[in-house]
Amino acid sequence: MGFLDNISKTISQGVDRAKFEADKFQKTTRLQNEINELKRQIDANRLEFADRAIQLLRAGQFQSATLGEILKALDALQGSITLKEEELKSSQSEAFVDPTPPVGVQAQNVPISSEPPSQARSATAATPAPAPEGMKFCPNCQFQMPVSAMFCPNCGARLGV
Repeated sequence: MGFLDNISKTISQGVDRAKFEADKFQKTTRLQNEINELKRQIDANRLEFADRAIQLLRAGQFQSATLGEILKALDALQGSITLKEEELKSSQSEAFVDPTPPVGVQAQNVPISSEPPSQARSATAATPAPAPEGMKFCPNCQFQMPVSAMFCPNCGARLGV
């Protein structure tokens, strides 16, 4: 019976240890949450204090060279944000415009097809002119692309590496 008593004692000690560790974890988590809440309250009070100091500085009811410099820096940062927001709006409103050939220049005689460029084949596409240096043609759709391209940007064909 000594063997069963030893197993029972070992299990009991394991349970006690697990309960201790769970209680310890719960207590430390509670204390960490309380500390974080106190820090959040400090941050909120600092923000309220800063807002009030800004109001007093702007109203001329409070004078401090150091705080005045900080206020100027804050105003400059706010101005930068405003400029960046306007730049962002402008960038978001931009639209692509298809380039038109210059006046007096005729468009190349390219047959117009109802098929997408990746499927359209013409007699001239079968034997393209040599590609400029640093460029190559897609063997699938004859699209001109950089030599380093691994996939055709026009038809998506994988190119030999």
